[in-house]
Amino acid sequence: MPVIVVCGEEEFEVSRRVADYKAKLLDPQWASFNFTRLDNCDLTDIIDAAATLPFGMGNKVVLIDRCELFTKKRGKEKDSKKEESSQANKDKQLEVLGKALSAVAPNTYIIFSCPYNFDSTLKTSKTVKPLCTLEEFPKEKYYSGSENPKLSTWCNKEAKRFSATIDDAAIYYLLDSFEADLRSVSAEIQKAAVSILPATHITHAVVVSLSPHHSHVFTLAEEWISGKTGAALVSCQEILSRQSAMPVIALLQTFLSKWIHMRALVDNINSSLPGGPGLNRRELPLQEMAKRVASELGQRSTFIVERDLRNIARHSLDTLVEKRERLTEIEFLVKTGQMPEAQALESFIAS
Repeated sequence: MPVIVVCGEEEFEVSRRVADYKAKLLDPQWASFNFTRLDNCDLTDIIDAAATLPFGMGNKVVLIDRCELFTKKRGKEKDSKKEESSQANKDKQLEVLGKALSAVAPNTYIIFSCPYNFDSTLKTSKTVKPLCTLEEFPKEKYYSGSENPKLSTWCNKEAKRFSATIDDAAIYYLLDSFEADLRSVSAEIQKAAVSILPATHITHAVVVSLSPHHSHVFTLAEEWISGKTGAALVSCQEILSRQSAMPVIALLQTFLSKWIHMRALVDNINSSLPGGPGLNRRELPLQEMAKRVASELGQRSTFIVERDLRNIARHSLDTLVEKRERLTEIEFLVKTGQMPEAQALESFIAS
């Protein structure tokens, strides 16, 4: 179809897909004549653009950039009579728009670039959807320290785009470092792929050397739980220079809950191993334990589990529970105004 809607909150994928369409559809020699960009224009401009034809060779491409037609707008309530009149006019325009888009010339392409998820309940969406090719790129939710198969697959494909392969460990490192911002992750993968030439495999060590992320909350948690108090305090100060301490405290609560669960699983697995008179207390090797715990947690990859197990190895279950209780006390003091949040977080890390 000559009408294309590329939409979604994953701005990087939306912009990349639009660029791909421009490169594919436009004749480079005639691009200056046959490419038109309209910035979040109204329906009248789109109707007019739908009737245009290419000049010379190739196709005509009209890009409706930063389009808001397919997402709900939140604003102040308007006068009801004016609203009814405006809606009646819009309904007439939508009818004309439907006819205009259905009659677009075969070598004219109307591309809607929308930095929002497609809302199929809107009248505009219902008018355009049957007439277009719809491509959606919603933003994938990512939680620091957890695996996400979709994003892992995306990173593997991104490495392939740059003629390389990439370790799972390197993928998790980059996703954590940039909080799954795909534009930044792509740039780092490209940088790594170039730096290792003529080799083609990107390892964890390579991305660590090229993409340090000392100020990330995940690094703070890892430094703190592994006993690197000085480094954790430095990371804490960097974070507090840019944001409130409360989200950090909340994330540490999440990490501690996960670590307590994992420590309990480890103790339970070890206690079930053969023992008794004449037998020393046994513990599974780290890699084998990671596989068992990952299975219990329903995680496909063991990399994150193995890293967490290594970090909490020096802590007993009781110690982790005590830390969680202490953090809960500090959070209460902050919320009741008895302690400044920055001071509370730093005192918890130092204790």
